[in-house]
Amino acid sequence: MPNRNQNSSQPSPSKSEMDDLLLRLALTERKLSLTSQKLETRNKELSAIYRLSETIGSERQINRLCERTAEEIRRTLSVDTVCILLLDEQSGDLVTATALQGAIVGGYHPRVKAGDGLLWQAMKTGKPLHLPGSAAEKQFTGIQAGQAGIAIPIRTRGRTLGVIYACGKKNGQEFSTRERDMLSGISNQAAFALDNATLYHDLENLFVGIAWSFASALDAKSPWTAGHSKRVTQYSVAIAEELGQTTEFVNSIQTCGLLHDIGKIAISEKILDKPGAITKQERLAIAEHASQGAKILEHIDNFQPLLPGIRHHHERWDGRGFPDKLYEVEIPLMARVLAVADSYDAMTSDRPYRQRRNRVEAIAEIERCSGSQFDPEIVEAFIEVVGNKMF
Repeated sequence: MPNRNQNSSQPSPSKSEMDDLLLRLALTERKLSLTSQKLETRNKELSAIYRLSETIGSERQINRLCERTAEEIRRTLSVDTVCILLLDEQSGDLVTATALQGAIVGGYHPRVKAGDGLLWQAMKTGKPLHLPGSAAEKQFTGIQAGQAGIAIPIRTRGRTLGVIYACGKKNGQEFSTRERDMLSGISNQAAFALDNATLYHDLENLFVGIAWSFASALDAKSPWTAGHSKRVTQYSVAIAEELGQTTEFVNSIQTCGLLHDIGKIAISEKILDKPGAITKQERLAIAEHASQGAKILEHIDNFQPLLPGIRHHHERWDGRGFPDKLYEVEIPLMARVLAVADSYDAMTSDRPYRQRRNRVEAIAEIERCSGSQFDPEIVEAFIEVVGNKMF
């Protein structure tokens, strides 16, 4: 009886068949390795673009947006120098918004004249451009002058906003097609964010213009208060900067300073310009201007962050102010700053019922009221500002 195992056994593969199998395995392994590398590279690209979108998606300050974009490019592409230049619509020049690692465009001035050089060519054509070291040396000075680089236009909605320039790869190699595509992806994200920031900036300028118009209308209402809102704005901005507040806060208090007395539009000139003592009823009418001002602006979305400063700029640190008798840090910071600036300008301006105090007397009164009417920290910042003779 034949052995079942012998009948079911297969002949061993020949040496050539084994060699062919090993070759196919090696090729498959190589393909898997290349695919893995491509996936890793692609993941790196997507991670960079995602990080950038997370970082700059809500950024409204153009300079900070450019700085963060440049930092991400430097990190992702392992380059020494990144420079972002934005188009100046009026002159047509490319102006440096940020430059990492000390690169300076044009030698002494951080701009590229319209029509000058390869960077401007990349901006005009809207296409990526590799710059050989000799070309880069003509346009740049600094640490990486003379190294080959790449220029990527920043484009959105058919418009070119500027150019991203990178050079000085740490591995000493030139930029690959994949790296160019990666930089283009980052550029697209930056373009979208820059476009949004520009629109936001334009809208912000519109509302600041409206605020200036309101302030001018209020100033025209009474010769005794002419220029008051603008001076209070100047003082408030100086105090906020001395306190080390953010750019957003400084911008907000600038607009709030212009609008802080907008409620006085509803007060009769007979009361505002009255030369003698005012009655209790008239005093109550004047006291209403802070809350009235907030009501006038409450339906305008862009003015919402300013309403606490407008409503509460007559609150007192000791809780005896109006309209809500807020106490110490219950009072919004913007209102605490405005309170000092407003009082200083009121004391140093003529009124129909009294003459102005001189600068020294007004400063002394502000100091005397520190801890009662005013936040001591704000007073300290105010004293530092006036000590530097800023106003």
